Amino acid sequence: MTSPAAPPPDSGPGTNAVDVRAAGFPNRGLAWYVVGALAVTNMVSYVERQIPTLMFGPIKHDFGLSDTKVSLLAGFAFVLFYVGFGLVIGRLADRANRKRIIATGVLLWGFATMSCGVARSFGQLFLARVMVGVGEATLGPSAISMLSDYFPSRTLARAVSVYTGAQYLGAGFALVVGGLAIREVSAMQQPVLPIIGLLHPWQTTFLVVGAIGLAVIVPVLFVVEPRRRGLAPGAQAGAPLPLSQTFAFLRLNWKTFGAHFSAFSISSAMGFGTVAWIPTYFVRVHHWPIHDIGYVYGMMLAFLGGAGVLAGARFAEWLSARGYRDAYFRAPLITLSLTGIPAALATLMPDARASLALLVVSTFLSSFPVALIIASLQAITPNQMRGQVVAIYYFIANIFGVGLGPTLVASITDYVYRDEMAVGYSLATMTAVITPIVALILWLGLGPFRLSLARAAAWHEQAGG
Repeated sequence: MTSPAAPPPDSGPGTNAVDVRAAGFPNRGLAWYVVGALAVTNMVSYVERQIPTLMFGPIKHDFGLSDTKVSLLAGFAFVLFYVGFGLVIGRLADRANRKRIIATGVLLWGFATMSCGVARSFGQLFLARVMVGVGEATLGPSAISMLSDYFPSRTLARAVSVYTGAQYLGAGFALVVGGLAIREVSAMQQPVLPIIGLLHPWQTTFLVVGAIGLAVIVPVLFVVEPRRRGLAPGAQAGAPLPLSQTFAFLRLNWKTFGAHFSAFSISSAMGFGTVAWIPTYFVRVHHWPIHDIGYVYGMMLAFLGGAGVLAGARFAEWLSARGYRDAYFRAPLITLSLTGIPAALATLMPDARASLALLVVSTFLSSFPVALIIASLQAITPNQMRGQVVAIYYFIANIFGVGLGPTLVASITDYVYRDEMAVGYSLATMTAVITPIVALILWLGLGPFRLSLARAAAWHEQAGG
């Protein structure tokens, strides 16, 4: 690791220099309203993304599935079209009205979640989850691009941390709300719909969650589309750049993007795999009722995960104020390295309380990098490429994370340990293997990231802000 160096003006997070882009930004109240509206939308998207993980057991029972097959509902089914449409939406977000893109997606994923509740076969449920992924593909690239036009770079990480922190609230509330819904629905007489017939409790849960999620369209409608800032030299707002220019930019910074995409995509597999299977681990190994672990782990994710995202942004600002221009890479390197030990030990404990204590530590620390992953891309990328670059990252990260993470754990359980009671060993094995790989990649990426920041400062000065 290199010694700290003085940052150039506006080259990264937390600089004390006057941010030359601050002039003309929307007023603070409006900007933070948009952060709030997008954060709520992100939270709801994660509720509807993660809700199947709490219902692996009953879905597996009703359709006669293996661990590997049921894991596809939280992984491959969602990511199948999410990643493909995300690339298209990313390019669209770089030139079209981002508010309208997001609003359309909210309606699509809400109705798709409700359709999960009327699925009568695994194939129908799989297809409904695919459509949830299509709808949610609209949010990430559009929201991140919009935030970069509401906040100057010195405060962007803080705004992004609120937006991205909402995903932990969503993932946590998916377990809490899901556990509550399952308990309440199971205690009532099951509804019988025309044509569809009798609904199982997990199906009713999908219907309720999807219907409630549609309400998030209201705050989105009051979001104002901002003026685009940080344009590439010689470009005009709304004018699409040729794809060749985007590819040339990626090639120029290939070492930075290679380190970023690979490290954070691999770590996302560990994160999504853990969140997907921790509830099942407590049910199988520690014999907890599903609604109890839903409440406990859900609240842990919601509040410790969300707090960790905010703390991670402030930690990066603290490092930057001490001269580390590479804070967006250095902070994740430090915290992910520290997370590995408690995360690997948590599912090896013979006592549930010891497991939970270690999960408290690992959940908090593992969420530190979340906002920095996105903020680092915004810091080095021109405006007309930001949606596309974020979409490319989401493409790769979701294939590894959402697509492979849950199935990786299930595959280790089914084909390595060959015992569903060994799911805790599968989680520990995954963490022990992945953590040092990610740390090495981030360490190798520190130098290239500093170089990319210097290039960004140069083209920004050339473009005149």
